[in-house]
Amino acid sequence: MDREEFETYLNANSRVVAIFRSQALTYQHSRNRQRSASKRWSETAVTSAVDKMVSQFVDNMYDKLKANIKENKFQPYQSWVSFIETNEVLDSLEDTVAEMEFED
Repeated sequence: MDREEFETYLNANSRVVAIFRSQALTYQHSRNRQRSASKRWSETAVTSAVDKMVSQFVDNMYDKLKANIKENKFQPYQSWVSFIETNEVLDSLEDTVAEMEFED
């Protein structure tokens, strides 16, 4: 499973990315309110910062899973799905992300 397939799988089978995005957006808005009025970011800049955080989050999850998954060269996608389902990765990630707090 490549990184794009992984993100598609996450979005189709879990709310973890949506939960993370929501928390990242709250965090970025909070940081933006702390800036002086003349230095505040536009909504586009805030959204861009959130997109970057989400991308890094997905990259980190992908890299951590990739290190632990032994891919079957004939069914690499199914190797990932089996590992994720057997180890209840998505449920664990959702719980972890729901409790996560960003710090400056």
